[in-house]
Amino acid sequence: MRCSLLSLTHAALGGLAIAAAWAIAYTQSPKLVDAKHLQDWAFSKLWSHMSQTMAARLDAVRRPLWAQAHGRVLELGIGHGEALALLPRDADGRVHGISSYTALEPNAFLHARLARTAAAAGLAVTYDPATCPDSARADTGNPGGYPVLTIVNATLDRGYAPESVRAPFDVIIASMVLCSVADVHANLQAIHALLAPGGRFIFVEHVRHTDDADSLQLRALAALQTAMTPVWRLVTGNCHLDRRTGRAIAEMPGWARVEYRTHRGTDGLVDRLTPFVYGVAIKE
Repeated sequence: MRCSLLSLTHAALGGLAIAAAWAIAYTQSPKLVDAKHLQDWAFSKLWSHMSQTMAARLDAVRRPLWAQAHGRVLELGIGHGEALALLPRDADGRVHGISSYTALEPNAFLHARLARTAAAAGLAVTYDPATCPDSARADTGNPGGYPVLTIVNATLDRGYAPESVRAPFDVIIASMVLCSVADVHANLQAIHALLAPGGRFIFVEHVRHTDDADSLQLRALAALQTAMTPVWRLVTGNCHLDRRTGRAIAEMPGWARVEYRTHRGTDGLVDRLTPFVYGVAIKE
């Protein structure tokens, strides 16, 4: 019970921190009056404190999945890019088997830290000039001949990628991002369209507890997820607790095979409210 109360307290404090961040933003910079700009700024402050904890929670399941990355890779909502450290490497520790890495991240406040993380992971960094015009001066160059990670300020919410994202991709990755997109099905359709035949969609996504759960506790948690989502999404960058993302992937036509497992945490209330699915869908 103590762990649950601590987790709930942390969640409440996080919400208060975001609310305070919005208020401070209004007073500190006129540019932040723009709603999306303000929301992105506030979320970046929250995520700077949460991302390492999230990585520690997920890396055990992400490691064998990220080891499958090869060829041309696209990642959605990459955030700070902590999982780049899990990419396959050769005996010298260099990223191996990846020819290019396109990183979609629609929150420009996360780009600087993402660039530093990517460079530390052994990738050269460049910015897509069509979507990140103010960041061109931050390109690191590539004197070591490393695989290049290109930061693109965009989403797949319209069901297609910006013109600067060149398909097809051998691997597309989504990690804790489909919970917050505007349209899950539009994103999945775009992912499928962008994959090469036989390409892999690697996903780790938190989901709603299933309706047919054989436990009264799980059914109660599912109801709580639905009840909390309208408020939760306001302070967590549109994150929904009640999406059935695993089912949406599995039921989408055009996959040769979909394999995934579900992890249900027990470490406090927030962990219980965010079970996640992880696996691979292979395009026909």
